[in-house]
Amino acid sequence: MPHSTRHDRRRFLQGLGALVATGTAGALFPQLELIGQALAAAPAPGDYRALVCIFLYGGNDSYNMLIPHAQAEYDLYLQSRGGVYDATSNPFGLGIARDSLATVADGSGKNWGLHPAFAAAKPLFDSGELAFLANIGSLVEPLRKSELASKPQPPYLFSHNDQQRQWMRGHSTGTHAANGWGGLSGDRIASLNTGLTALPPTISVSGNNLYQSGASVLPYAVASSGPTELARMSSTGSQADATRLAALEELLNASQDQQMRARYAGLGRTSITVNTALRTALDPANGGDIATLFPATPLSAQLRMIARLIKVSQGPSIGHKRQIYFAGLGGFDTHDLQMDPSRHAALLTQVAQALAAFRAGLQEIGMLNRVTTFTMSDFGRTLNSNGNGTDHAWGGVQLVMGGAAANGGSLQGRQVWGDYPLLELDGEQSMGRGRMIPTTSIQQYGATFAHWLGVGDAEMATIFPGLGNFAAPRLGFLG
Repeated sequence: MPHSTRHDRRRFLQGLGALVATGTAGALFPQLELIGQALAAAPAPGDYRALVCIFLYGGNDSYNMLIPHAQAEYDLYLQSRGGVYDATSNPFGLGIARDSLATVADGSGKNWGLHPAFAAAKPLFDSGELAFLANIGSLVEPLRKSELASKPQPPYLFSHNDQQRQWMRGHSTGTHAANGWGGLSGDRIASLNTGLTALPPTISVSGNNLYQSGASVLPYAVASSGPTELARMSSTGSQADATRLAALEELLNASQDQQMRARYAGLGRTSITVNTALRTALDPANGGDIATLFPATPLSAQLRMIARLIKVSQGPSIGHKRQIYFAGLGGFDTHDLQMDPSRHAALLTQVAQALAAFRAGLQEIGMLNRVTTFTMSDFGRTLNSNGNGTDHAWGGVQLVMGGAAANGGSLQGRQVWGDYPLLELDGEQSMGRGRMIPTTSIQQYGATFAHWLGVGDAEMATIFPGLGNFAAPRLGFLG
């Protein structure tokens, strides 16, 4: 076989594989493990809702993102963090100077401090479009320090992979479960999307992930630049490109006598259909772009594509009512050089600026009150230093962004929800080194979003095992 032919064949297979991996199997084969889609309430005309998950991989040091400002609480924080960091005089300190914090006041008038690198998020909080959820983490049931020896704890605490999976699954049981709470929620709301039904409600701009894996839907993966196109195959390209595409379509449309071949061919057909529809809808010539400027960072690029996808999903070619998006940013495993300006501070700047731009993009397309954005992360980090950074801990702070309730949205913003702990190294809610025992579970956190999306209450215990162990199955930050 000539080299050029081998090269073309390899590119063809790689391109087809990229399309097949987009995750439309559930849409193509709905008979496989379909469960309870009809349990989602039918939306009113024009009632679009979307969740956008931003996963902060590595374990965000969130007690340096949201810092207590009241003097006594700040003094405890500073003592536990080893004083204010100074590269010359205190290189092992992890504290942020109180007078450098971006100060915000919550609805009760209590002041909090945002890391100065996170200052771009201050206007969002001040306007009621941002809230924080304090001391969230994986839990089997409510747990206090005095109960550590007598009550069950989540398996594999402090392990990146295992804690990421537990966040994505929405519970700390069944450690080998193959589904995430975003995907299981997608199973139940997919039937509300009556337009381009081959496009699943779960769309990722950060690769395949457990969070969006349901029983009948899988994530449809696109790049920050948009859907991948098969190389050298196009009905609008050269004659050779059109011939190659026609040959592929003939192969995929051929009758298959084996079940797996038929499924693979059907998946390929569906992937090409969805890919073509999205590429057409996202074409700026068709109104698929937005004018809002985003910073030139990886997370901003992901959120910009999500904003464009939300915009075109309202059009007749897609016509979706419920969607669940996934974005991700790595680098938060700051064992080394955490206080270097290029490490944690730079990541916080990227997150805050991306959120601010995304908010502006949603306002541009009229979807500010229809989209709720939130973070998840492996775990918090130790309050004291390991000599050059921080180590794995447990409970931490997450954020939620959305339309303010006062302006027609659903978010009860300008609040710090939950129980923000006293930041002591070995206090009543700390295991030592400032590893905080969570006071709010990932089940409660996820169930609040799923309910807002339209998943029925009867399904919550199935999606979030162990939810019944907690007195409040849902939290009050979303209306």
